[in-house]
Amino acid sequence: MHVDILIIGAGPAGCAAAISARQVGLRVMLLEARADTCRAPGETLHPGIEPILKKLGVWHDIAAAGFYRHRGVWRETDGIRIFAPYGSGNDGEWLGFQADRRTLHGILQRAAGEAGAIFMPAAIPSGVIRQDGRRGRIAGIIYKGSEIRARWVFDATGRRAWLARMLELRADCPGPPLRVRFGWKNGRDQCLQGQPLFQQHISGWEWHAPLGDGTTAWAILDHPFERTTRERSNSTAASMSGRGGGRGGDMTWRLHEPVAGPGYFLLGDAAALLDPASSNGVLRALMSGMLAADLAARMFRGGDEDSAVQAYIHWISELFYRQTSSLLETYPASPKKRPSA
Repeated sequence: MHVDILIIGAGPAGCAAAISARQVGLRVMLLEARADTCRAPGETLHPGIEPILKKLGVWHDIAAAGFYRHRGVWRETDGIRIFAPYGSGNDGEWLGFQADRRTLHGILQRAAGEAGAIFMPAAIPSGVIRQDGRRGRIAGIIYKGSEIRARWVFDATGRRAWLARMLELRADCPGPPLRVRFGWKNGRDQCLQGQPLFQQHISGWEWHAPLGDGTTAWAILDHPFERTTRERSNSTAASMSGRGGGRGGDMTWRLHEPVAGPGYFLLGDAAALLDPASSNGVLRALMSGMLAADLAARMFRGGDEDSAVQAYIHWISELFYRQTSSLLETYPASPKKRPSA
């Protein structure tokens, strides 16, 4: 089998790449390891994401999905809580979405399939095909003992970064070790007035997002090096014994290098992982997929591959280091922030 673009991972980044590539007529195959999206706290979508969703052709489905809407975000630092509204325009107040992750991914995957991408769920690749030996150009993957060849392979597997691991790419980790845990709690917090809350601590943060159905999704950042943070987080998690409490994973910031090369692009969190405090993970994922698809289309029309690869590397790395610099200012307990003895 041969396609123009083979995408591994059908989350926001992979689906955005698939839809964008199909919009310009490229042949696309989309592989997804899971048969169904796992249960996890939903994505908080800023109103500014609307033009991106319209370009992908999914805005009306998102608007009709019944996601809980919010007017802005409460931000609390040193016990002082301030509400930051999104603002308003000629059409009225701007509203964000608290999007259920399963529903959001389902909308994007259906759109990719309707655009003409070949979608294969429960498909896990087992190896990488290279041209001209171990260091040659990426030319496809091995799936169930067969070859699927492609002009370009996109890794959209999130923090698992399947292709990056297969290629043994180095990861730059400019911040401290981080772990984010999540869950749900029952009951309404009247103080929040139905709006999400971001609480900043001296060595971490907590996120609380009302879902409009009497439950609230929460996430807590843990600094593994900070014992008091772990104890506080454990105590908080124990008090939030709603559905799915206590799950989570490693969210240490990392940038794989290089995020693009001959025959491949890394998308979204597979390229550059930041903790949710950066507040734009879905936007970064969508934009990275759309950019990679656009660059692949340019190369398909005769554009220079090295120029396209370098443009993508510059965009990903510049955004990553700008955001990590900003995030480090919020973690004064980080070892990288502590003065030497």
